[in-house]
Amino acid sequence: MSIIKKCPVYVINLDCAKDRMLSMDQQLSAIDVNYDRIPAIKGNSLTETEINIEYSAALNKKHFRADLSLGEIGCYISHKNVWRKMVAENIEFAVILEDDMIIEKNFIKLFSLAETLKKYDLIKLADNRNHQAKKTSKLEQPFELINFTKIPNCATGYTISLAGAKKLLSRELFYRPVDIDMQFCQELGLSVYGLRPYPINENKSFTSDITSLNGGFHGNKSTSFIRNAKYRLHLWYLRKMYVSGEL
Repeated sequence: MSIIKKCPVYVINLDCAKDRMLSMDQQLSAIDVNYDRIPAIKGNSLTETEINIEYSAALNKKHFRADLSLGEIGCYISHKNVWRKMVAENIEFAVILEDDMIIEKNFIKLFSLAETLKKYDLIKLADNRNHQAKKTSKLEQPFELINFTKIPNCATGYTISLAGAKKLLSRELFYRPVDIDMQFCQELGLSVYGLRPYPINENKSFTSDITSLNGGFHGNKSTSFIRNAKYRLHLWYLRKMYVSGEL
């Protein structure tokens, strides 16, 4: 049975980002990993009606420090579309990858752990800031599973179970960026972990799609002092009181 039958791999990619897709295809083909390409949603091509079906500007102002950019909105919907596919097709476990990454040598080994990893809601496969683990649990060499008080704020790549996908989809309207929403996992009853040594890394030779669509910034930076302080206090409280998942 091929790897994709054991554990589907989905690569999220904008139609215009052909160089990124070529890079991902070359890397995954080199290690004989099959994948499905998921067309990413370009935020600035969405109508106001399409945005309002998915995104709540009112909840955003209440619960996040800044308005979401069109790129961030498109990115979130792209990830939601993969979760919806999993639920619609009853896919128990999958690997979800964005297209701006470098595949490490140990990436192929994570598939041998699929039966173990599928027991966990969501497992981060990258961390560009090397956040500290709260606890660790040894797996098959060379990997260990970790949990966090401070969850990495990237959605570059992760494994997700069907249960995890359903929990993320339980938020009908989103109001934070997708990676930040994962940091507020307690709101959804979602558990988030990391797999070290991380099997993928950010490919810094590519400019972020969100940054490109947002005039050189990853997200909207303008916000009020009170709004920013309220958000950061909430995040501080979660990190103080909870870990991302039990080990």
